[in-house]
Amino acid sequence: MTNNTNDLRLFYTFAHLKKNANMTYILILLSIFFVIVGLLCSKNNFLSPSVLTGFVWCGGLISYLICGSSIADLSVNFYICLAVWIIGTCMSSLVSQSATYHDSKLSEPSKLLRDVYLFISVISLPQLYFFASVALINGASGNWALDLRLAALGQGSGFEEIFSGIFVIIWQVTILLELLCYDPKKKWRLFVASACYLSFGIVTMSKIIFLNYFIYACSILYFKKHLKLKQIFIGVCVLLFLFVSLQSIRMAIKFSDVSDSFVNTYVVSNFFAFDTLEPYSSNHFGENTFRILYSIAYKLGFSSIEPIEAILKWIQKPIQTNTYTAMYPFYVDFGIPGILIFSSIMGFTYGWLFKKSQTGSNFHILIYAIAITIIVLQYAADQFFTTLTGNIKLFVFLIIPFLLTKHNLLVIKAKIENTINKA
Repeated sequence: MTNNTNDLRLFYTFAHLKKNANMTYILILLSIFFVIVGLLCSKNNFLSPSVLTGFVWCGGLISYLICGSSIADLSVNFYICLAVWIIGTCMSSLVSQSATYHDSKLSEPSKLLRDVYLFISVISLPQLYFFASVALINGASGNWALDLRLAALGQGSGFEEIFSGIFVIIWQVTILLELLCYDPKKKWRLFVASACYLSFGIVTMSKIIFLNYFIYACSILYFKKHLKLKQIFIGVCVLLFLFVSLQSIRMAIKFSDVSDSFVNTYVVSNFFAFDTLEPYSSNHFGENTFRILYSIAYKLGFSSIEPIEAILKWIQKPIQTNTYTAMYPFYVDFGIPGILIFSSIMGFTYGWLFKKSQTGSNFHILIYAIAITIIVLQYAADQFFTTLTGNIKLFVFLIIPFLLTKHNLLVIKAKIENTINKA
């Protein structure tokens, strides 16, 4: 009797695992389908939103099959939500990029303002090194890399706020503009801008800065025909090695030990975390999706409702994490319909930016380079609404050089000065 019972348990366990794997395979095939369609509809441009979304989720699901399926099962609800998300994002982006748009008049950034941004980046760099020296002096963990990271997050001794400010935006805008206007005869400009931005990543021990830099460089230089696909593939391999190495240094453990858990920690854990969520569980209407509006209303005194914390709560099982995929805010606020609605909105936006970038609009190439980071990180967390405040500031600083050129503002100023001098 005992043997029969054990056999039945093994049978049901095998059947359950097979069912779970089958659903994973179905989602992988769905992702591959949109990769192929995206390539066909974008003249084989792998930066198409549909292609990137398909690649991201295909890679994530394969990682789950290889590394995470033995840890825990994913629920049917997760697969349904993910299918809705992929279809909503990819279909809306394909529709959007198939439309015809007017040519952009934001053609070239002002050379003078590029020089100003580059100059500010250089003279503001000592502030970064001053921060690093204070963080290392006050550090109490015994690990210099961890001390820097904790200080950057506002959790180190003597630091109460996340390291940010206007200079961080200037460094980011500068590297974007220098990548766009890359001239082999003036490589030093790109080297200086890269040194400023990457120094920020090194001092704060932030992998996201290196990812941003890599995505900015690959996407902008690819659209400008300075890079080929083979070079980008080599870059991806180097980036993954860098990420694992950085994690090893930060956690003071062996490289091999980090590489074994890296995929589970940064990819698969997000899927498990999503399965802990309850739809329609927010306390106030759209408080996660529209956090920025709640924050503005609260700061201006128009509302007594405090905005939710930007850093989400941690879960400990099956893997410790506090990221729940990009579906999180929409699912918690509005359930599966929310996932469909907002994935479609974002997909349409991505498709529009991609199409404008394909037509050669320099300004839209820069904006889409920023959007690609959001698309790539959708497996981990929402970056579309969560980072909206920072992206609006970035947008303002980024568009000013283009507006100066478009409206000939510097030329007008020069004419006025000449007129005054003649008078």
